[in-house]
Amino acid sequence: MGDEYRRFRIASSTENEREWLLAEAFEAGAEGAEELDDHAAPADARFGAWVYARAEQIEAIRVVLIGVARGGSDAGARIGPGESLAPVDWSEEWKRGLGPIVISPRLVVRPPFSPPTTVAGQREIVIDPGQAFGTGTHASTQLCLEWIDLLLADEPGRARYTQMLDVGTGSGILALAAVSLGAESAFGFDLDPIAIEAAVEAAQGNRLAEAVRFACMPIEAIDAGLSFPLIVANLLKRELLPIAGEIAKRVSSDGSLILAGLLEEDAREVAARFASFDMVELERRVREDSVGRWIAPRYGHRGAGGASRTSQSA
Repeated sequence: MGDEYRRFRIASSTENEREWLLAEAFEAGAEGAEELDDHAAPADARFGAWVYARAEQIEAIRVVLIGVARGGSDAGARIGPGESLAPVDWSEEWKRGLGPIVISPRLVVRPPFSPPTTVAGQREIVIDPGQAFGTGTHASTQLCLEWIDLLLADEPGRARYTQMLDVGTGSGILALAAVSLGAESAFGFDLDPIAIEAAVEAAQGNRLAEAVRFACMPIEAIDAGLSFPLIVANLLKRELLPIAGEIAKRVSSDGSLILAGLLEEDAREVAARFASFDMVELERRVREDSVGRWIAPRYGHRGAGGASRTSQSA
């Protein structure tokens, strides 16, 4: 932000009062806020926040909040002075916290600016965090990667899941993981041409371009006569349900369909839709984060076999 932005701190006795003050700050022109809870502070200052605004607006916003605090129920609210921000190199700052993600003893995903950390027998996929979804950080992507690793972990799995279809491929990470772990080939498609460009670059960068193909197209453009033993669709429910039938008809008779991008509350509606195409949930993996409980069910054609079970992911 440099000299263009400044900040000041507010402190209040209750969380509700803080939210009220922040709402007034944004109404007055603030552009950002960072909440700070300090239960060791005095009772009238336990709920704090930094308020960020452009340098030319910061004092006017402070004056508004001072007046609001004096006239409100939290007369003891503290409005601190404006201060400059420390210079930050944002071209490097965004990389903080982005490092290797260990999916299993067989697979690691890392950004190109992080040094390799693989051990013997471990494969790595290098994905540049850019404009395409799928860098391995999101719970749904990790659940998909765990499924791919699990299904291709042994020779019978690799013999069964020779081809993989990646629905809504994004960065291409799932297709790349499949061929890296033993699938003979993978095909990923997406409606976003920028995502396809990123996926092609990732395939070339990981030296997997010969085994993976990407295309910008809808699923309807894939020959309905083709079937795949492994299909992975990491899509939100609203994206998944309209094409559920097109996906189901391309799962081979004894194949597996991995779904992700779904929260636990989506499970019943998704199951009902796929049941209409004679597909049932066989088992699922689960991961929780601050958003909720993400699920990644494995579906198969009815009667294809497999016991139903749930696996809690770390």
